[in-house]
Amino acid sequence: MMNLQETLWLGRLRARLISNRRVQQAEKSLTAKEAYPYWASTYSTETATSFLDEELARKMLRGLPHRHLLDAGCGTGRRIANNPHAVGVDLSPAMLAAGGASNVIEGDIRSMPFEAERFEMVWSRLVIGHIPDPQSAYDEFARVTKPGGYVFVTDFHPDAAHAGHQRSFTDANGTLHAIEHYVHTDHVELARRVGLSLVEHQDGAVGPSVREFYVRGIGIKAYRRDEGLKLVVAYLFQKLTGQQTMQ
Repeated sequence: MMNLQETLWLGRLRARLISNRRVQQAEKSLTAKEAYPYWASTYSTETATSFLDEELARKMLRGLPHRHLLDAGCGTGRRIANNPHAVGVDLSPAMLAAGGASNVIEGDIRSMPFEAERFEMVWSRLVIGHIPDPQSAYDEFARVTKPGGYVFVTDFHPDAAHAGHQRSFTDANGTLHAIEHYVHTDHVELARRVGLSLVEHQDGAVGPSVREFYVRGIGIKAYRRDEGLKLVVAYLFQKLTGQQTMQ
């Protein structure tokens, strides 16, 4: 027969096991198509990852033409809201509806309804990790980009995935969801195959600019643990002209 101390210990153990099962259940990965309807209503809230993505975009795209821009995997269209000449495409009707933008359409970035060589800049930001084999997406990026134009791709950094970080979000009801993510380390090779030449590569790491996201979220201890960890990787490519291809 157990004494009181043993009974209390067993009760705490059972509670811990139940809690762990709930965490595992909450963090079960959803596909992007399943996940984004849950995220749509709260997607406009910036995260540390999306903030680093925006920092990299500002630095790497400064001075480059992007009047005629395609946002491939645009979500709510928030990144192109102030560019009337830009177009966005996204697979999630819920995300497009949440943004209410007029310059976006529903579609798959692996098969886009645009004529060839239409855009001077194509960007796809924090999207391509949702695709198991991104070669078809790179095929499309190259197809719709004008010769001499640019393709900008960002992704969840492999270092973050290897450190145990997940692509996740909390929905309007406070439920945590993890999104299915595939780690890709071959962006440069995938781009090279379709005539895209690497111009620049940069990483976005945890540091002072995202400290407040940690403080308001998972805490200062997590920030200190993650400081210096690369969360976002960014690549800027240029589409080779016919003459460059021949050289």
